[in-house]
Amino acid sequence: MMRIQFYLMLFFAFTTTAQPRFAAIFADHVVLQRNREIDIWGFGAAPGQKLEVALGSSLVVAKVSRTGNWTARFPARSKNLQGVNLTLFVDGDAQAKLIDVVIGDVWLAAGQSNMQYPVSRMVKHLPQGQAWAITTSLPLIRMRRIHDPIRPDPSSNSDDIHPGNWVPMSRQSVTKFSAVAAAFARSLSARINAPIGIIDVSWGGKPIEPFIPREAFRTPLLKRILRLSDEDALEKLQQMPGGVIIRNAEGHPGAIYNARMAPLTNFGLKGFLWYQAESNCGRGEDPRFYRFKQQAMIEGWRAAWRDSDLPCYYVQLPSFAGATGWVRMREEQRLAQSVPHTAMAVTIDVRGQGIHPPDKLSVGRRLAHLAMAETYHWIKKEVRGPTYASHRIKGNSVHVRFQNAESGLMVGFKPSVPPAEEFPGNPLLWFEVADADGRWHTAEARIEAGEVIVVANGVKQPVAVRYACAPKPQGGNLYNRDGYPASPFCTDLKLLPWDDHGAK
Repeated sequence: MMRIQFYLMLFFAFTTTAQPRFAAIFADHVVLQRNREIDIWGFGAAPGQKLEVALGSSLVVAKVSRTGNWTARFPARSKNLQGVNLTLFVDGDAQAKLIDVVIGDVWLAAGQSNMQYPVSRMVKHLPQGQAWAITTSLPLIRMRRIHDPIRPDPSSNSDDIHPGNWVPMSRQSVTKFSAVAAAFARSLSARINAPIGIIDVSWGGKPIEPFIPREAFRTPLLKRILRLSDEDALEKLQQMPGGVIIRNAEGHPGAIYNARMAPLTNFGLKGFLWYQAESNCGRGEDPRFYRFKQQAMIEGWRAAWRDSDLPCYYVQLPSFAGATGWVRMREEQRLAQSVPHTAMAVTIDVRGQGIHPPDKLSVGRRLAHLAMAETYHWIKKEVRGPTYASHRIKGNSVHVRFQNAESGLMVGFKPSVPPAEEFPGNPLLWFEVADADGRWHTAEARIEAGEVIVVANGVKQPVAVRYACAPKPQGGNLYNRDGYPASPFCTDLKLLPWDDHGAK
């Protein structure tokens, strides 16, 4: 009898103190994904409570689980530029109300410090950045920064994120936005007459592994990485081919995904943006097999959001002096384009010193062009840079053909932020050929009949060709006529070093 009374007391205490609430991703100014069913969810309901959710004038009864979690689902809607209220009713009374809720397209931006790099830093180091920032007043672009600490335990995936705000873009607020994501959104907004939401989950200085869902570690390579990490065998993990240096708890497989992404998998998205790889190819780090890690990450994200077609547009590493490991990493990133519904923005021509080139405007715009062409189908011209397709050896010359060059090839030059211009009188730079002994020689290259013909003095029997395979290929100047730079490439990866040779 006393035990029954005890449980009754617990029940009544829970029902009288329960405060149903929205999940923290829902806040004033939130952007909901258009043209798909809209799930609204939350926590804190008590058994027997009647919960209803109103989105504007539409009212839906929520389903409440035994644990107090609740979900309401609305039919798919088209865009809505006029903000409406999102209201939670408990037993007929309004419990919580969010204002200025709009419906448009939501993109999730992930990666490390080059994605996290804020507009405020860009303004300090890029002269054009200040003019861009002070003319930014686009309240239908909203950003939600998620900076939750890690959750290494996968059982915590259903937990909520920390409370935060959706911030409409203004000249004051934009300074805290991810510069790449802000430039992407602003470029997109010039063509899309709909609200744009950016969810920023980036975390500086982190490898790719913590962004990959643990259940996506399925290949032999990834299974071994997961096992060694779980066993805390970090030295073995660092030394294995394609391994990783785990410097802190945030670097373990799935740790960032569990904290910043897994709680959002019912939140509708239009696609993903990804700018990372620096922490998989620095001093002592092995960039080999990164393409398979990125593939697992993208496929893991798509599985979590239950949409195998969600696009992912990503950034190839820029020029950075001394970073020898970046040379092989760019190859891994180039080859990762084989994953369907992905595309890569080449950035070796983006100017600026250091590991964080400040011209994020060019980067964000190129990502936006990829989305405009391949997700929205608005741009009909080529928006990818020329990518190595094939080559043939003819005597002492190598003839190279490219994809993404239907408009033709050109010698170009990119003057800071503006698009590249043609410089037909200049020679092509950064082409090399390998001789029969595998030694590389600087070569002359010319564009002819849609190909690049490469010849090196003294090399009578070339066996391979490469382009822009240097940490900082300053002056790499092969473009298509649509103004996009060619990706670095090497036709024989066995002749391309994969380690950093002690680079700083």
